[in-house]
Amino acid sequence: MLQWEAPAFESPFELWREEGVLHLVLAKGGCMRIGHMKEILRLIAALDTSGRVPVMIDHAQGVVVEEDARRLLTRVCREQGHPVAVYSTDRDCRNQLDVFRQVHKPSFPFRVFERREEAFRWARERRQLSALEGSHNSRR
Repeated sequence: MLQWEAPAFESPFELWREEGVLHLVLAKGGCMRIGHMKEILRLIAALDTSGRVPVMIDHAQGVVVEEDARRLLTRVCREQGHPVAVYSTDRDCRNQLDVFRQVHKPSFPFRVFERREEAFRWARERRQLSALEGSHNSRR
């Protein structure tokens, strides 16, 4: 697995595809505005035309997601089926993510993790399940 390095273009996030999983890293202390969220959603759509590839989010400490960006993300995620694994070493962040899960009740698989390896394993398992479902449906 590649080691993360700071983004080269002053963006509060970085996104790439590796081993069938989309990796989204939110920069420590970053502020996610609606423009950033639109760009993330466009990039995810470009990297995954199926709309089913798992997304693993490295949610760094101190990341602020503005309310407009949060509403857009919630609305778009309801329409898509990407499994989402979020991991953070920050307990407060994980607690906020659990509140998000309980309040918004995502219709897609959504899990919060303390360890990166566990999040990545879960995301890869979702990818494998999706591939099995796709091969099963194509035989019908």
